[in-house]
Amino acid sequence: MSEEARSESTSSDFPAVQFTQAREQQGLSVEQVCRQLNLSKAVVQAIEKGDLQYLSDPVFSRGYIRSYAKFLRLDADAIVASYNRASGNVQMASAVKAIGTVSTVPGRHQGRPLLKIGSWLFVLALIAASVWWWQTQQGLTTADREPLDNRPLSIETSDGNTLILPQLDDVAPEGSASDKSEDVIAAPIAAADEEEPVYLTEEQIEQLQDEQGAASSAAEQERESTPATSVSNGLEVAFSDDCWISIREVGGRTLFNGVAQAGQSLNFQSDSTLAVVIGKVNAVRMLSYEGESIDLAVLSKDNVARFSLPL
Repeated sequence: MSEEARSESTSSDFPAVQFTQAREQQGLSVEQVCRQLNLSKAVVQAIEKGDLQYLSDPVFSRGYIRSYAKFLRLDADAIVASYNRASGNVQMASAVKAIGTVSTVPGRHQGRPLLKIGSWLFVLALIAASVWWWQTQQGLTTADREPLDNRPLSIETSDGNTLILPQLDDVAPEGSASDKSEDVIAAPIAAADEEEPVYLTEEQIEQLQDEQGAASSAAEQERESTPATSVSNGLEVAFSDDCWISIREVGGRTLFNGVAQAGQSLNFQSDSTLAVVIGKVNAVRMLSYEGESIDLAVLSKDNVARFSLPL
């Protein structure tokens, strides 16, 4: 048998006519198929003509035929099997066994224990830092935590003095205090019950009234004979309306700083120079220093006065 006869017999086994008929039935041209499948025109024509000599490479040819058959909705597996028989290339398929992943990184498995140990050390360090912070926030250790009842309590007042309160043990219980007070009260009552009542006569009553009247008249005469002296030798301020005022010793304490009410009077005694600020001059009814009245109209500006005493 000649080579041409052998080629024709093998080509007849490949169903090339099915591609042409299916393409024409769907109204597609060869150019459209080439654009859709991204194949060359020569490959498409070789498949439709059954030119196995052009499709001599079985690897690529099987892929072209399978893609074209699926595009035309033909049985791709049957057509590929026909191509294998016609070309004499039998496709050998074998099961692929899955193998595990092989690490190419050197020392990868050796590094995992080190990573775990480092993680545990970090967690332990974090816990230790949290415990240390909690203990420092407490402020006192176990040895220093003595009962507060055994320690005296000191309070600092506004004038700079420190008051030390007694311990709770020094304070007598309420029951004992009440018992003592009851005993103290009961003692005079018992003594009074034992003594017999004494009744004054009318003459004794008159005598006591005369002595009382003489004493009151003598005191009244003494008050009239004593000359009136002024007791206000410091700063005296009287207000007719609410007024803010500040009085302080220069370089020392503050005597008053606030709002004085209407009708209120303030008296201060100090040997230091006084710095006075009055926020509402027309609310001051009277201001005197060392017995001398001071005219605030001369010392004020916009109804506010700032001055020092003595002037």
